[in-house]
Amino acid sequence: MSKAEPTVRPGSMDEALGNGRLLLKQDPRVALQQAHAILRRQPDLPAAFRLAAAAHRAMGEQSEAMAAELAALRHSQRAPTLVATAAALDAGEYGKASQLAAEHLRAQPDDLAALTLSAESAARLGLPDKAEPLLRLVVERAPGFEPARSLLVGALHAQHKDTEALAVLQPLIDEEVELRTSLALRARLLTDLGRHDDAAATYEQMLRTDDRDVGLWIVYGDALRFVGHKGESALAYRRALGLDPLHGQAWWSLVNLDAAAITQGDLACMEEALAARGHEPEHAGNLHFAIGAVRQSKAEHEAAFDHYAKGNALRRVAQPYDRAALTGRVDEALAQAKATAIPPRRRPQGSGFTPLFIVGMPRSGSTLIERVLGRHSRVEAAGELAIMPWLVERLGRDHPGVSIEAAIAGLSRPQLSAIGRTYVERAAEHRRLGRPVLIDKLHMNWQHLSLILRALPEARVIDLRREAMDCCWSNYRTLFSRGHPAASDQCDLGSFYVDYGRLTDGLAALAPGAILQIDYANVLDDLEGQTRRMLDFLGLAFEPDCLDFHLSTAPVATASSEQVRRPLNREGVGTWRPYAKWLGPLRDALGPLADA
Repeated sequence: MSKAEPTVRPGSMDEALGNGRLLLKQDPRVALQQAHAILRRQPDLPAAFRLAAAAHRAMGEQSEAMAAELAALRHSQRAPTLVATAAALDAGEYGKASQLAAEHLRAQPDDLAALTLSAESAARLGLPDKAEPLLRLVVERAPGFEPARSLLVGALHAQHKDTEALAVLQPLIDEEVELRTSLALRARLLTDLGRHDDAAATYEQMLRTDDRDVGLWIVYGDALRFVGHKGESALAYRRALGLDPLHGQAWWSLVNLDAAAITQGDLACMEEALAARGHEPEHAGNLHFAIGAVRQSKAEHEAAFDHYAKGNALRRVAQPYDRAALTGRVDEALAQAKATAIPPRRRPQGSGFTPLFIVGMPRSGSTLIERVLGRHSRVEAAGELAIMPWLVERLGRDHPGVSIEAAIAGLSRPQLSAIGRTYVERAAEHRRLGRPVLIDKLHMNWQHLSLILRALPEARVIDLRREAMDCCWSNYRTLFSRGHPAASDQCDLGSFYVDYGRLTDGLAALAPGAILQIDYANVLDDLEGQTRRMLDFLGLAFEPDCLDFHLSTAPVATASSEQVRRPLNREGVGTWRPYAKWLGPLRDALGPLADA
């Protein structure tokens, strides 16, 4: 066959396509001619467009290749199998959708529409790591196919690859593709990266085009609060209430910012909102907690407790909790820890950093400790990272039918090292200053200490313990944005605190030197002494700036955002006592810890 004048053999369309693919290796220009010849006979054949795209790529004609790929995508989406796949996705039948897409790909492995649907099926099944390479291939070959790019952003975000997700998202923003949705996703990614100032700027951009969105004013107010703009935050919440005076979350956000600043007129408006929306659990729950906090600020204890109890009753329905499940897991974790050696602590290798986990109950003072240590020149505070819970969730997915603790105990050293490397890679995205110690203060990581101590021998753990009744009462009256279902019932809450103490105490005894236990009361009594103790644990010299924690300008994305911007005080000590007559179930659940 002459290279310059190959013969296009007559026959079936499959033969013609096969010949075209062979011609790609000899002369892509002639392969392109073959593709055009096929399209003259069947102008809607996706495989012919894909052949043309491959020929253009081989000749370095990227824009033409992308146009051909997009044409192939448009026509592929009408294929019966892919129509059925899309229908299965819409119906929530993700397993069926995955099977249909796989069936199509066996016959046409380079069909980008099928790859996209297969990736979407994987993502919906909770397998973003399986979806990512498929979507990268689609975006590489068809950068202008927005659905694949959007799905790739979601797959990266689900794996905590937020910096990469931002880079993939930016072209959609530049081209104003579904701009509002893209900007909202950008703000969420920035928030998860702790870049609250940039998130606030993104919300401002959105509000310039639509200032009638109540929810947008609320998240904008949150971002302003996190970076310390209290007055502007309050104004944002007020703007939300100007649009909807009955909005429960807007009232709760304003009250949570500063309950003492709420006027009698505000309180009357909240009561009216509760009367109007008491049948809507989401709004009613927010309003009960908001009114409870205002009543507490006025020392109206019985009314405050009544609202907290009603708000928690609604939360308990929305977020059921099984206390026996956690108790069983703690039992198993301690048993496995006694049977499986925990590696000794070591320093990070090369240019690595030391992860410092601050664990404990929510409302135990962890934000204070993070601010204290974060003032040190060799420590960087990253906030509450959701990386470790994600790794545990992924481990459970990979070991179906096996308890998490058994799965952890069965991991080989290389597998544990791989998990540790993944944590370090993801956490590194939150290093903006490049300091050698990085704080992850997600309280609930105490539940994952078995994995942390095995997978991250270089990690250090500070367990911050606050007096049980004060800590649990503070949990009971806090409306947690990320969910803490045990907090909605006194018995569950007491059991949760007991299990927390059992696990951290047990692992501290089994892994000497890995966990430093700090008593919050001792921090209040002797801030410098406890700060020196924590820095000694980290191998760092004392720096006086640590004591001026309230001068830090770093963002704070927790319920303690306003408290830690003031000098050390004892306002949180003994707050449960005026409510003692209603806290009998909590005392009983805590047992001896209630009086410790």
